[in-house]
Amino acid sequence: MKTLFRILIIAVLFSGCSNLSNTQKMIVIKGQVSGAANSKVKGVSPQPVTLADAAKVLVFYGNKYELFNITNGSFTSQAPMGSATCLVFLDANNRYIGNLFAGGINVLPLVNLTSGDKTVIDLSTLTLSGTNVIPANDPIGSAIQLSTPELNFLTNVGAYYQTLSKNLDMDNDNSPDILDGDQIRVNTIINMRAGSFGTDAKQAVMLSPSKFAVNNSIRLAGDIKMWDKNFTVTLASSVLPATISRSQAQDTNPGPEINEFIYILNQNPTQQNQGMSLPFANGVYTFQLNKDRQYTFNFANINMQNYMMIIKPTIHTDNNGYITKFSYEFVFPDGTTANPHNLIQGYIRSQLGGYSTGQLYEGHHLYGTFSADADYDYYNETLSKKIRLADVSQCNFAYIDILGNEYEYSWVDDLSKYQN
Repeated sequence: MKTLFRILIIAVLFSGCSNLSNTQKMIVIKGQVSGAANSKVKGVSPQPVTLADAAKVLVFYGNKYELFNITNGSFTSQAPMGSATCLVFLDANNRYIGNLFAGGINVLPLVNLTSGDKTVIDLSTLTLSGTNVIPANDPIGSAIQLSTPELNFLTNVGAYYQTLSKNLDMDNDNSPDILDGDQIRVNTIINMRAGSFGTDAKQAVMLSPSKFAVNNSIRLAGDIKMWDKNFTVTLASSVLPATISRSQAQDTNPGPEINEFIYILNQNPTQQNQGMSLPFANGVYTFQLNKDRQYTFNFANINMQNYMMIIKPTIHTDNNGYITKFSYEFVFPDGTTANPHNLIQGYIRSQLGGYSTGQLYEGHHLYGTFSADADYDYYNETLSKKIRLADVSQCNFAYIDILGNEYEYSWVDDLSKYQN
């Protein structure tokens, strides 16, 4: 059978995107579960499970998590400012009950807070509807101010959290993987041709959404201890049967400084979709990482094309033609202005290159830092390296959104090059 997926990257020299700085500001989140508590004795789980059975709140963001007890129906938790935080309610046996659903989304975006770094978000009384845990005091629109396009962004690119109950236990051992230290994290990567970059002499020109050419990937990552380099990893799907071809990089000894493996999976491009890798279909995927254990995850297709935040760059030079800095605009595909502070996790990675010279410059690493420095300027980046604008024919700008999805936008000096 023809291989439908290929591995692009399987190990990296840096850790995941969740390291917190010592000065990370934390936001307190508290609430009360509705109903009288049923038995909280370990091993006793009445059927069906209800919010009254909730004994713990699992709070996670990136690949970090904390577990908080519910005492006498109340809990007080915390999460870092700037994160998209998921609150998962579990019973005494770690069975999934539901997750917080506020403002129409499955995560709590701790951005644009009205009370600054001393904010306490009181969700008040929580009730259960299906697997949605709904707060009486919805912070979206009150303590957390987001525009309609930003809410649309989080609603549409947060589709992974619709499968949260099934993806908490990918190894099917009846215990949340994040508590057992064997979690496989799943997110989507978007790589897109965006247009021609601007300069002091000309404005940036963004392609119209009908001309977007988008590559879609799935990223799987986990603790390096879970990975057997001598095992041929496979992927299968109830929607699209597939295998993963082996990469020689898998035989490389990653060394003690690496603490995670990464697989990036693409569907093979076709002429029908302009050579771009289409999004993966909704469905159940089985990922065999070693000979002893299979992992099953549910993937929800993410409709990013109409909602993603695009970095629109202008390259500035001195009188001698050397690049001094980049400046950025942030827009949605319809041209609406976006706020990077509300949607980006960490830094922007900038890259410059030429067709004959290769890569000339790379700025911040994309992974490795959960949040940017407090004084980080999302709108400007100064270059200390001397690079002539005449040597640059392409630039790429990438970021990770607060849900953990990755975006990279490619800009060229001349739109006619897209015709090739």
